[in-house]
Amino acid sequence: MLAAQVKIINSGSTNIQGMTMTLEKSGPRVMLERTDGTRQRSKVPKEMCQRLLADLKAAGPLNELPAAHCMKSISFGTSLFIETNGLRSPDLSCPQTDPRSLALKKDASDMLALFKTFSAPKHY
Repeated sequence: MLAAQVKIINSGSTNIQGMTMTLEKSGPRVMLERTDGTRQRSKVPKEMCQRLLADLKAAGPLNELPAAHCMKSISFGTSLFIETNGLRSPDLSCPQTDPRSLALKKDASDMLALFKTFSAPKHY
């Protein structure tokens, strides 16, 4: 059972601003907040929300996914996490071999890509 909210977190780095996307369980409404405190409410495609929720359900407890580790640049290295039910995934930005982690990484990356310029995406 998923919590009422799911968070996708990109930690950012010295040269890249981080962001947290919070979506309601039912989707497709999201709140995007950058590390500078800037916030934006918007929508994402319903299909993307449904895919993420299905992949979260299939993944099981996020803290039980296998952790992949990787070297990162201090200036450019970011981390990518998904949180729900008080549990956090391993860093999904590292190369993944587990199919559940690969699916979650794609879901999170696709959703965050809609907000690269922090402008509202198309409304669905």
